[in-house]
Amino acid sequence: MILHTVVMNNKIAIFSDLHLGVHQNSTYWLDQSVNWVKWFVEDLQKKKIKTIIFCGDFFHYRDEVSLLTLNYAQQILEMLKEFEIYMIAGNHDCYYKDTSEVNSLSLFKGWNNIKVFDKYFIEKREHYFNKKVISFCPWGTKLCDIEKSDVVFGHFELQNFKMNAHKICDDGENPALLSEKAPLIITGHFHLRDEKIIGNSMIVYIGNPFQMDFGDVHQRKGYYTLDTMTLEYEFIENSLTPKHIIMYLSRLIKLKEIETTFNSILPGNIIKLIIDKNISSDHLDTLVSKMTSYRPTDFQVDYDINYSKIKVKGDNDIDLSGVDINQAIIEFVEMLDINNKKEVVDYTISLYNKAKL
Repeated sequence: MILHTVVMNNKIAIFSDLHLGVHQNSTYWLDQSVNWVKWFVEDLQKKKIKTIIFCGDFFHYRDEVSLLTLNYAQQILEMLKEFEIYMIAGNHDCYYKDTSEVNSLSLFKGWNNIKVFDKYFIEKREHYFNKKVISFCPWGTKLCDIEKSDVVFGHFELQNFKMNAHKICDDGENPALLSEKAPLIITGHFHLRDEKIIGNSMIVYIGNPFQMDFGDVHQRKGYYTLDTMTLEYEFIENSLTPKHIIMYLSRLIKLKEIETTFNSILPGNIIKLIIDKNISSDHLDTLVSKMTSYRPTDFQVDYDINYSKIKVKGDNDIDLSGVDINQAIIEFVEMLDINNKKEVVDYTISLYNKAKL
């Protein structure tokens, strides 16, 4: 295997959580991955960056990878053939839940420009990474096995970091223990970009490279660069791929320049219209027809149940505006004859909160 980090440019590129095959191996999302990588390659060429570190979850489905997705993976890695790539196995790349022993990245072992890490590895050679000591930690790496390093790259599930816009991780590894290993820790896994100073260490979640669902709404996506001499890092925003945008009827009707808004927001993006105000079906049809004429990539209509009145047989409406959905979920689960009720409640409420976005 021929891998030797070029020192004429101190900067390296870092990205994570590509999730090839997401949304049932959708060709649309596979094409978005290819489009993003094209932009990524062009940007790295402008910056004269030759080294890439990937922090896990190259594929989406852990139990199988479709032939279509494999074909796209081949295209993407062919586009990256001029770069030295260090790939860490993430949980979605691994067949087993707690170990990277069996993983889909093993397909790329032996490629001249790729080094796959499915076991903990520490790089100490002086002619690599400007003499910095670097630890590579695939999914399942035990914190006690990590040696003192200048930088730790990994795929960690850490307590007190946001898993998504609604839930903070309370069941992962202790970040204080990880912070003892290096002054800078860069990790994949959670898709929400985040960073915290823990002890004397900066822990950075780099997120996914582009928005993949409504859990990513309002979030800036892209990749990072790291100067291996100074250990200063920089976020590079991706403005190429479609954004997930939520629009509320109650806000739309207050807009003065609605045509300008539609023209700047709708084309090419993934739109969810929330009906949070009473509207006749005819007026709603007209609005939807108008909005879809701006050619969004996808358009969904959802209803805010907290305001709604539903029609029942006869002339009566049932007003649901006072319904506490979270409490209703809790009460319903409590009636069920199942184990792990708390886990079921937490998971169901998190799904409900995500669906409201």
